[in-house]
Amino acid sequence: MRIALIRLTSLGDIILCMASLQIIKRHLPTCTITWIADSKFADILDYHPDLQSVIKLDLRETKKHFSLAKARHELHKITGHGDFDLAIDLHGMLKSAIVTRLTAKKCCGFVAKQVKEPLASWLYQRRYHISFDMPVVARYVALVARSLEFSFLEEELLEKQPYLYYSDRDRFFTNKYFNQKKKNIIFIPETSMPYKNYPKDKYVNIANLLGENILITSGNPVERKTAEYIAEKSPFITLLPFLNLNQLKAAISQADLVIGADTGPSHVAWANNIPSITLFGATPSNCSYATKINRIIASQRKTVTTHIDKTDFSIRDIPERLVLETAEELLK
Repeated sequence: MRIALIRLTSLGDIILCMASLQIIKRHLPTCTITWIADSKFADILDYHPDLQSVIKLDLRETKKHFSLAKARHELHKITGHGDFDLAIDLHGMLKSAIVTRLTAKKCCGFVAKQVKEPLASWLYQRRYHISFDMPVVARYVALVARSLEFSFLEEELLEKQPYLYYSDRDRFFTNKYFNQKKKNIIFIPETSMPYKNYPKDKYVNIANLLGENILITSGNPVERKTAEYIAEKSPFITLLPFLNLNQLKAAISQADLVIGADTGPSHVAWANNIPSITLFGATPSNCSYATKINRIIASQRKTVTTHIDKTDFSIRDIPERLVLETAEELLK
C-alpha cells in the first residue's frame, strides 16, 4: 500500500504529525510512506527510515514570484510519483487539500468544522471528526488511524521510540559546546508569537540559579537579539550559532534538558525523548504531550483550543521557582 501524508507547515505541527509514522509501520509494516511538506520545514523529515521519499514543495516562493514554468514544476513534484492508494491531509488548508487531491483519488482529512479553511474538507472522499479534547499529537495520529482503518490507543504515544534523525556530521557541528562535567541545558526563549514568550530576565535568573552549562538557540535575527540579551546577563549561558534543522535535531538530542515555549524546537525534545519543560500561556497546553520526562507548566489562565487570545500574556506570570524546581527534578 502506498500512502501519502500531507502536512506542509509549520515546524512544530510537522514534528507532532510525524509521531504517526512508527505507529503506521507497526500496524501496516509492508506499506510505503511519502511525506509532502513545504521546503522551508521539510529537512526535519531527513534520514527518517520509515519514509520512502519526501516531496519538498516551494509553494510560497511560487506564489510570490508566479510563473507558469514554476507552477508546472511544483505540479510535477506532486504528480511525478504516480498515484498513491491513499492520501491523508493533516493540515486542513485549501492548498494542502488541493495537494492531497492531486496526490491520490482516495483522500481523507478532518471534517469542515475542525479545519482553518472549511472548504478544504469538501475535497476529501472521507472526513473524520476527531475530538479537540485529545492532545494535538494524538488527534493527528487518530486521524491517520481512522483513515487507514486500524485501532489506535493513546498509550502507544508513551511507548514511542525517538523519531527525528540526523547525521554524525550534524552532531559534530555542536559537540564543542557541550560540557562533560556539567548538565547541558538548552533554552528556547523566543517564538514568532509574542504571547508565547516567557520573560527574558526570568530565563536569566533560572540560568544563574541552576548554574549548569546553558546553551541558547535562535533561528532568526529577532530571536538572536533576545538570545544575545540573555547570554550577556549570565556567565553560565553560551549562545549557539545559527543551526539548520538537522543540526538543531542533533544539538537538542544531546541535551540533558530543554526549556522553552510552545514552539517547534521544544517539540524536537519531546519527539526524541529528551527531558523538557514546555511553558504555556495563551495557547492550550494540549499542544504538547506530558510524560514523566516531558513536563508542561501552564499559566492559570483558561484557554480555548479553537481560539487563541493574542492579547493573553499570562505566560509571563509563571513563577521562576516552579520552572526551577521542575528542572532540578528532571535533572536528577
